[in-house]
Amino acid sequence: MINFNKNKLINKTLDKYYETFSHTLDTADYVPEKFNNKIHKYIYKNMKKAFRKIDKEDYKYQKDLKQKLKLKTQEEKATEDKPKNKLALFFKKLFSRKKRSEIVKEIAESEQSERINSESGLCSALDKGTSELNSCDTNPEQ
Repeated sequence: MINFNKNKLINKTLDKYYETFSHTLDTADYVPEKFNNKIHKYIYKNMKKAFRKIDKEDYKYQKDLKQKLKLKTQEEKATEDKPKNKLALFFKKLFSRKKRSEIVKEIAESEQSERINSESGLCSALDKGTSELNSCDTNPEQ
């Protein structure tokens, strides 16, 4: 994941040090190599220092972001109506009462599915042809 906060901070410091570097180049037409190396070391040292500051600031920012996310998830969990421990959740599911209408619907659906299954088992001859259709028993009483 791209860390946009850190990228912004890095861009600010780079702009600052590019500016200082451009000023050093503008002040003299010819800079001896000895002084040029000193300038590069100075810029490098200060950039390292600036990047450490960036890392500290970014660490604080990421820490705050994680805390906010954690608080948000805790608030969402608090709004849910769930027992805190697994045992309470188990007993809640075990002893939850169904409405009478739900129970009647379940019984009717199970009876209907049993009826369909029994009819398909007795009349499996439908696939073979119409001559065997007459021998198929639709009434189990006969």
